Amino acid sequence: MRPLIGALAFSILTACTLQGTTITSDGAESPYSYQEYVAAADGRDFLVEVRGLPFAGMSQETFDPALMAVMRSARPVRPAANFTTRRGGPGMVPAYRLVVVFNPPRNLAHETQCRALDSVQPGPASAGQVRVSIAFCRKDDLMSKAVARTGATSVDDPAFRQMFVELFPVMFPPRNPFIEGPMQSWD
Repeated sequence: MRPLIGALAFSILTACTLQGTTITSDGAESPYSYQEYVAAADGRDFLVEVRGLPFAGMSQETFDPALMAVMRSARPVRPAANFTTRRGGPGMVPAYRLVVVFNPPRNLAHETQCRALDSVQPGPASAGQVRVSIAFCRKDDLMSKAVARTGATSVDDPAFRQMFVELFPVMFPPRNPFIEGPMQSWD
């Protein structure tokens, strides 16, 4: 009986400490096409521009490679994008990129992430709380967007990875509601 009570108490404690991901301000814009994303990303290096740090005590140089590893592990099997912060990788299509801003200003427009990223001033990290604004850009055009938050204490926290697991279908939906046509899938 004691092992059962211990397991139950652990489950309740774990459930209370884990916070789920909340995604808002999400969706595809009218120019978005899933097929376009697949053509630019599948089996290719795909540029990710990162601004801000979600965890105190990390440098951008330390955080960026760790984030790319998290994103690669969280993405769906197909399309097989190799997320990277290095420009000009093998087969990279330079017109496309994912722009990720941690601790974004409250009034940050997603279009600004595509058109004027250097003007974005991320805020400081908040202990135990990660906020991120993501934009999928084709040159200066916004293709899709999302804002998310979760409770996470480090880049190795499962909640941090789970946030990206939940963001990928939002950022890259197989169907754009602005464009009629059959849904494409990778069966």
